[in-house]
Amino acid sequence: MTEQPSPGDNGTDQLAALQQQWLKMQESLMHLQHDQQQMHEVLLAQQQEIGRLNANLAKVNGNMERLLSGEEMPTPEDDKPPHY
Repeated sequence: MTEQPSPGDNGTDQLAALQQQWLKMQESLMHLQHDQQQMHEVLLAQQQEIGRLNANLAKVNGNMERLLSGEEMPTPEDDKPPHY
């Protein structure tokens, strides 16, 4: 009689291999989720910075238009604090 490998041994090996693959996939997914969260935070920070830059640019453009149109720009001495 020839010995055949028992079906339980082969099935156990396959199950162990599938579990390893499943663990690797879970680890990869966790890393991807972490990276995605970091990119989301960076994107939000960039959007805030772009908003600030746009506001500053609008202010500079307004100042340039006043200068080009001949309007006088107020000097810091002209700007009095609110309590005066």
